[in-house]
Amino acid sequence: MAGANKPWFKPLRHSYIACSYNGALTYIPYVAYLVFSLLVPFDYLSHKVLAVLIVIPNWIIASQVMTWLAKSKS
Repeated sequence: MAGANKPWFKPLRHSYIACSYNGALTYIPYVAYLVFSLLVPFDYLSHKVLAVLIVIPNWIIASQVMTWLAKSKS
């Protein structure tokens, strides 16, 4: 299994970019979560400011999780 230790991501400036098929596939649930977390609060809440206060922390946490995953798999 020579390809088992191949990194999924490579560092690019202050972020990471997918350099393998596995790394690219991790973006699918990430983007789906970002879209879902954007649409749901705006559909159910009448106050748009409150919806933004729910969306922003979700996106920050999701980006931190994705960065942690990319850092550990690079």
